[in-house]
Amino acid sequence: MTLEVDVRVARGPFGLDVAFRVPAGSVLAVMGPNGSGKSTLLEAVAGLVPVTTGHVRLGDAVLDDASDGRHVPPRDRRLGVVLQDGLLFGRLSARENVAFGPRAQGVRAHRARAVADALLADVGLAAHARTRADQLSGGQAQRVAVARALAANPRALLLDEPFGALDAGTRERVRDVVRRAVGTGVPALVVTHDLRDALDLADEVLVLEEGREVQRGTPAALAAAPGTPYVARVAAAIS
Repeated sequence: MTLEVDVRVARGPFGLDVAFRVPAGSVLAVMGPNGSGKSTLLEAVAGLVPVTTGHVRLGDAVLDDASDGRHVPPRDRRLGVVLQDGLLFGRLSARENVAFGPRAQGVRAHRARAVADALLADVGLAAHARTRADQLSGGQAQRVAVARALAANPRALLLDEPFGALDAGTRERVRDVVRRAVGTGVPALVVTHDLRDALDLADEVLVLEEGREVQRGTPAALAAAPGTPYVARVAAAIS
């Protein structure tokens, strides 16, 4: 199913005004300097901040429509979400965190644990399944957050800097896990500061500055012809 976003969000002096489509089985990477609106965009699609005008649609489902006040609560959107702070349940184990989504959907405990264990193995954390989340390192917690986002069979993925705290080898492993999930037909919106992630994972890149689109294209096209000083700096970092 296609994720269609055409929204304006007003938050004090800041305004977000952006429109795009992410087809089934593809990845749109969102890049931009700090304060450009990347996280606000993900939060709006997730239903965590109100859309001032416009709409969010996923397939045939309308998640937000400001014209008639329609708003599907975040818990009912069936999205796999990773925010910057991870938001793990600190007193629960890694396994319990990942199994939380399936259990909330009514999946039996043994099946939810099996799903969690398989995903933890995929991200290289099988040995930490029983470790409490508040005892994990930053990179380990980030991998648990990605596994949790995938566990509940989401209809779309919204990932905010999901690879930022990972070393190069682990980064590639987790990107592969995300890539496989997207390959099942799930659209994904991925915020990143690293054009390497976009080159490796994304079909298209959307660059935001001050809440507006300033450039869009394939990762290779952006790297070859940067449209703003920010994009030029990002491209130079991988040359």
